[in-house]
Amino acid sequence: MRKTIAACIAASFAVNCSITATAEEAFMAPLVEQSVLLDIDADEFVVIVGERGHVLVSQDGKAFTQKRVPTQSTLTATTVVGDKIWAVGHDAVILHSSDKGETWTIQNFQPDLQRPFLDVLFFDDMHGVATGAYGLFYRTVDGGENWTAERHASLLDPYDREYLEDIREENEEFYQQELESILPHLNRITLEGDTLYLAGEAGLLARSDNLGESWERYSVDYTGSFFDIKPLDDSTVMAVGLRGNIFVSREEGEWEYVNTCSSSTLNSILIGSESKVFALGNNGMMVSATRPLPTSMRDPYANPADCEADDGIKVTQVEDKAALLNATMFNGSSIAVTANGIKTLTLK
Repeated sequence: MRKTIAACIAASFAVNCSITATAEEAFMAPLVEQSVLLDIDADEFVVIVGERGHVLVSQDGKAFTQKRVPTQSTLTATTVVGDKIWAVGHDAVILHSSDKGETWTIQNFQPDLQRPFLDVLFFDDMHGVATGAYGLFYRTVDGGENWTAERHASLLDPYDREYLEDIREENEEFYQQELESILPHLNRITLEGDTLYLAGEAGLLARSDNLGESWERYSVDYTGSFFDIKPLDDSTVMAVGLRGNIFVSREEGEWEYVNTCSSSTLNSILIGSESKVFALGNNGMMVSATRPLPTSMRDPYANPADCEADDGIKVTQVEDKAALLNATMFNGSSIAVTANGIKTLTLK
């Protein structure tokens, strides 16, 4: 089945596109459960998304069924609210199902934009945001019937903000063009209570107390990419990223370094229990940390051969060494999505 969908480029902040270019229905793959799967979310049921528009749904977390969706674009993230599902990905695609994945509609499709969405989060069944590459940030307040593009200069580092403000005094149009070109990738967005957290490129960690209308960027002694950020309790926030880096902030204080002696990039955080938290990474690496997380001084020039992990840190590797992309707890099991499909993790 082919749908005609029109690519509309968001040249302004408003994105109410009538959709008219070509998108194809996802290929129904016999070995879909072993394909590259990139994100997972669960409420009363589990949803998994991945390459080539693959969407899988399970009621029990064990038996998965691939669903027919109107795209072959790689899907990078998904979120579940009640019976409703949203999935986002390459070609700036946003998909929606209102019936647990049985039927799907395309809410956004902009291949000419050449920017993927990397995460999606809904605060309720009407109000949500989707984030992505080069500062891509869309918001809906009507369940996705309409999406509005936003640009948040407050997510830039102070030097870039100062540079842009100088430009803005001379030329507002050029300011908007520059802002769009230098905004960092927005990799992961997390909600806890009334606080929204964001992890991204170039050392970006930020928080918002008004659902992303405005942002406060944290100061972190690290300029690499972060791929996940999660609050562990009322006073502790953890972030993970490139080359095995883990940072933690307590009582809104400075971000401190957690030394794991592992250099594999960490993609996501899984809270296992009140005493354990796990970071999942490339090469099948899984870092287990005992809470409260230990910290130490970060030395980027240290010899890896002399490294000693902080107390309570344990690094293990899954047997097939496939990259671990994300995981969730469902019905007492830890279900992970990986470069080799679905896995159930043993948490120790």
